[in-house]
Amino acid sequence: MTHEVEAKAKALGKAIARRGHVLITGGDGGLMRVVSEAAFKEGGMTVGIMALEMEGIAGSHPWNNPYNRVVIRSGQSFTSRSSIVVRSSDAIILVAGGVGSLAEVAIAYNMKKPVVVLKGTGMIADRLVELFPDGFLDHRKMVRLRFEEDPEKAVDLAAELARLDGEG
Repeated sequence: MTHEVEAKAKALGKAIARRGHVLITGGDGGLMRVVSEAAFKEGGMTVGIMALEMEGIAGSHPWNNPYNRVVIRSGQSFTSRSSIVVRSSDAIILVAGGVGSLAEVAIAYNMKKPVVVLKGTGMIADRLVELFPDGFLDHRKMVRLRFEEDPEKAVDLAAELARLDGEG
């Protein structure tokens, strides 16, 4: 992970906490840990929904995330727990991401949940910008992915979209 991506992830975690939102992640290390740590240190509520494969990892394991204030042991595989992460969220903010994040975007799209993609973080996030510049994943136009470069603006946009979605 580059310094720029890590800085955006930290800014995102801080913004989520400062606005009083709950951060829900898959609970692992990597960028999830970076975002969780930033939110945790700002006093935010961090929830990690753990895949079955992660439930027994030791504190010294590189994927361990000690910044989950609440740990939910899903008893489900990485892929299956993604549906819990999405269903439990009012909106999704994608930072970089791999195939698990791509699955979560597809699930959110099918559930008509707001999705904000943090541009400039690489991997799946930036590929989505290239592949779907209009924000729609298919002809059904279920929900428009929004693309934002600034982490604070991404949090505000996700909150606004979730609020609007909740009014419908």
